Amino acid sequence: MGSLTPGGEPPPPYSWSPHGAPLLSGRLGSEALASGKDESPPPRGFLKGMGAERIKVLLVEDDGDSRELLAELLESEFDVKTATDGLAGLKMFEAEHPDVVVTDESLPGMCGTELAQKVKEREPRARVILVSGYTQVQGSEHCDVVLRKPIDVERLSAAVCRLGDEARH
Repeated sequence: MGSLTPGGEPPPPYSWSPHGAPLLSGRLGSEALASGKDESPPPRGFLKGMGAERIKVLLVEDDGDSRELLAELLESEFDVKTATDGLAGLKMFEAEHPDVVVTDESLPGMCGTELAQKVKEREPRARVILVSGYTQVQGSEHCDVVLRKPIDVERLSAAVCRLGDEARH
């Protein structure tokens, strides 16, 4: 017998992200059970064709509360490392080789667009998401996506998922 929920019911054949989006979808019900085939796509944050390897994200944010909150939200779907400023972010990038860098623009030591440029010089396949409170940011051409503050976590998560897949293919 499979596992049961506390109410004695079997668990649903899918999971939900913290944002309410299904993590697994596909053929459900008696047809899927009868065929014995799992046609569900991999959970969001996992790379297609790469087994169960999670997308690696480097989050560079100097505000401690924002960094901790964003990291906690992203960790449910991705493998997240953090850095507190642009220079630490570049060192972490060189050590960890993440698929996607999510960086604030206003950072001590090195701004986010400069970090993006250095990341692209070192690894052109890496993807960069710039987060900024400004409507236009000089140097943003080095970034793959620019998101305005306040951050919509669902949009950020979707961008990380898409860019992480692109970085590997």
